[in-house]
Amino acid sequence: MRASPGLGLTNLALVSAYFVPAWGRAALRALTSPYGGFEDRAHSVAAIYIRDLFDFGLAGLTRTSQMLAGIKLVITAAFVAYLIEFARALVRRQQPDRATVDVVLLSALAACGLWIMPTLWLGDPALVRLQVTQFLLLIGAAVIIVIERQIAQSAPALDVPAPAGAPAGGLAACDQAPLVTLPAAHAALP
Repeated sequence: MRASPGLGLTNLALVSAYFVPAWGRAALRALTSPYGGFEDRAHSVAAIYIRDLFDFGLAGLTRTSQMLAGIKLVITAAFVAYLIEFARALVRRQQPDRATVDVVLLSALAACGLWIMPTLWLGDPALVRLQVTQFLLLIGAAVIIVIERQIAQSAPALDVPAPAGAPAGGLAACDQAPLVTLPAAHAALP
């Protein structure tokens, strides 16, 4: 195991640093707004889409809006927890807790999917761009983390014994040894 977090975990920390103020501010504004968060176009589109999907009334629309804001606030808290875990791992020179990473990534991807569907339904290019950009930030971090985990799992399998006749120093000795041994030029001439 590495002594410090890898590229994927560092990338997730940077993505978390983006989402904490962006989603935290939007969630608090929607929860404290006298209009139920409907002044935010992305939030209102998601709430109206879910209301139409489940055939809620007007009271259901405001509850849906508050529920969506609460989901955003909980995921923002998960991002803050990951940032704390990442800072702790840096200080202790160890990896962040894998369960925390998984919960943060999966919940944020699910929430992002929840906001993307209504935005695509509406078709507003500015909202689509915003939601897809946020989704790509999250999916990029997830892909890098998955690839790093696969590399870490396959790394012990790469320790194969050296074939017979190989230099005793392993790969370091191979770097210093010539790749091809050519016969002397004067021996080939008649």
